Amino acid sequence: MASPLRGSPDPRLAVLVSIFLLLPGFGVALGTGTAQSKLVTPYPNSSWAIGVVVPEGAQIGGESVRWEAVANVTAFLALPDIVSPDQIIYAVLSVMTSDGSVLQAAAGAFPNGTGWLGYAWSIQGSDSGTPSYQWVLNASQPEMSPSANISISIFLASGRWGLRVIDMGTGSSVERSFPPGPAPSLRAGDQEVFALESYSRTSATFRNMGNLTLYSILLDGKKVTNGCYIYSDWDMIHNPLFVVGSSGSTPPSFIYAGEGPAGSFFWDYVEIWSVQNGPLAGLVEVVAVVAVAGALALGGVGFWLSRKRPDFRSAPVPPS
Repeated sequence: MASPLRGSPDPRLAVLVSIFLLLPGFGVALGTGTAQSKLVTPYPNSSWAIGVVVPEGAQIGGESVRWEAVANVTAFLALPDIVSPDQIIYAVLSVMTSDGSVLQAAAGAFPNGTGWLGYAWSIQGSDSGTPSYQWVLNASQPEMSPSANISISIFLASGRWGLRVIDMGTGSSVERSFPPGPAPSLRAGDQEVFALESYSRTSATFRNMGNLTLYSILLDGKKVTNGCYIYSDWDMIHNPLFVVGSSGSTPPSFIYAGEGPAGSFFWDYVEIWSVQNGPLAGLVEVVAVVAVAGALALGGVGFWLSRKRPDFRSAPVPPS
C-alpha cells in the first residue's frame, strides 16, 4: 500500500469521513451508471465511482480550459494490479457533448478474466428521463495486463467522435467511431473526465491492487496542470455536469484517492481499522453525532443541488 503524498488527507481520516458520508441525506448524487456485464450473474444494481473532474477554467499550460474548444481528451494511466474481480471494474474516460450526450471509453476487468479489455458506449438523451445507451466496444482487444501503462482517448475526427485505447507496453490498440448523433462540441462546465468505477464492494478484490495511477490528462495535446478536483459523491462545493457511477452509490471506505505530483492522481487500498474500545472510541461517537446533525441540516440542500445533474441509470447488459 502506497502512503498518501504530502498534502493529502491521512487515510485514517477517510474512515471517519466515510461515517459522515454514509448517513442519511448524503446519498443523493445523481450519476451516470455504466455497463453491466453478461459475464456476471447475478449482477449488482449499482456501481460506485471516484473520479477526477476538470472544471471550466482549469489550468492547461499558461491557459485556461475552455471545454467548448476541446476536440481531443486523452488520459495516460497505469492499471491497478487486479485480476478477475468478483464484479466488473472500469478505468473509464468520459466527456459530455454540448447536446448532453455522454461518451465513455474504458479498460475493464471482469470475473474469470486474465486481464483488462476495451469497452466503450455512448449515452444519448441524458437530459431526458429516458437516456439511450449504444455500445461501441464490448470486451475488445487490446488485452491489457494488470499494472499495464495505457492511454485512452476520445476525439473528434471529421465531425464525428471516436475513441482509441492503446497498451503502451505492447503497442496493441483499438480505435472505433461512436454512433452518429452527439454534437461536435463539448459542454462548458465541470467534466468528470476520468474515474475508477466498480460494481464490486469486496475489499479482498482491492487489497493487493497497488495503485491505479492517472499520470496525466491531455486536452488537445496539452497537459492539465492545475485546478482539477477529486469527486466521489455529492458535496456542497462542486456540481459536475454528470457523475460517473450510479445514483446515490457511495464508494466503500477502503478506497482512497489522492493527488500526486505534476498533475497526477492515484487510487489506493486503505486498511480498515476499527475503534471499538480505547480513547478514540468516544471521538468516533462524537463525529457520528455531529455528522447526523450536519446531515439533517444539509441533506435538503444536497437534494436541491443534485437535481441539476442528469439522472443516469445503469446501462443495459452488453450484447452477446
